[in-house]
Amino acid sequence: MRLTSSSTDDQSKGQLDAVFEAERRLMADDQRDVHACRKLWRSVIERTVDDMRFLRDNVGHRKLKKHEEERLRRIRENPPAEFVQGVWFEQICDYLQVSPERIRRAITEQEVSAA
Repeated sequence: MRLTSSSTDDQSKGQLDAVFEAERRLMADDQRDVHACRKLWRSVIERTVDDMRFLRDNVGHRKLKKHEEERLRRIRENPPAEFVQGVWFEQICDYLQVSPERIRRAITEQEVSAA
């Protein structure tokens, strides 16, 4: 059986549509991955700020519960202030397309206002 020009055009269009749809899905998946990655790194920075606040609010002020003591120990092993001044923090900020200095300044202002 011989394909007519019309059926060949329809078949080509169908294949092209399938390619474009596959490309669209890949791009959507890439965007989902980028969004998830950005959300993860933003959470890392938020956790760092939270750890700094926890450290400030709980050192020597009261008797800590066991889980609070464990968290304090982990924070002291990896001081958030050192992380904020480090290269890795700058790389995360670059990925998020935010200024590391602006984030540092906001953290400092928050610490000063809380004191």
